[in-house]
Amino acid sequence: MAVWNLLRSNPRGSALGAVILVLAVGLGACSSDAPDSSGTSAAPSRSTIPDSMTIPRVLDTDDRFSTLRAALDSTGLDSVLASEGPYTLFAPPNEAFKALPPGTMEALMTERLDRLRTILAHHVVERRLTIEERSEALAVQAMSGDTISLRSTQAGVSVEGISVVDGDVAAANGLVHVVDRVLPPPAENGPP
Repeated sequence: MAVWNLLRSNPRGSALGAVILVLAVGLGACSSDAPDSSGTSAAPSRSTIPDSMTIPRVLDTDDRFSTLRAALDSTGLDSVLASEGPYTLFAPPNEAFKALPPGTMEALMTERLDRLRTILAHHVVERRLTIEERSEALAVQAMSGDTISLRSTQAGVSVEGISVVDGDVAAANGLVHVVDRVLPPPAENGPP
């Protein structure tokens, strides 16, 4: 306000003030969220997502992922997914874990943390992998070291035959794709 009063008291300052005001208003109208010529808003850029909204923080904001968060925490993968990345996580919600045979998650979380880590690493790709408008099949290496495949179906996109029900959820260090079941675990002798 003091700058405005100073500009108003000086005749040359008022012209300068008008120019500054016009520039400020004009620059304020130039926003990256403004609709493009087709009338749709642009997707949020990496710079619009706070750096603190890493993949684990995104999962924390959604009650559907409490089982996944506990499993990631117990295996140490939460700290990996909180690092710079980029990562893509195929995230099974709580209902997907409940669909596993009774006692599976309890046994994995108490007796088989190494196996749980391998299973969870099978859900992570160490790059930003979008699925929007994916039309061709794609095979990528998971963090577990094995290959997982993505395919376009009439219903949408599937990974290892499991449907992606919500894709391209942005995080500061990657993407989250919600899948409706736990991905089939990498090969091992015996059940998970």
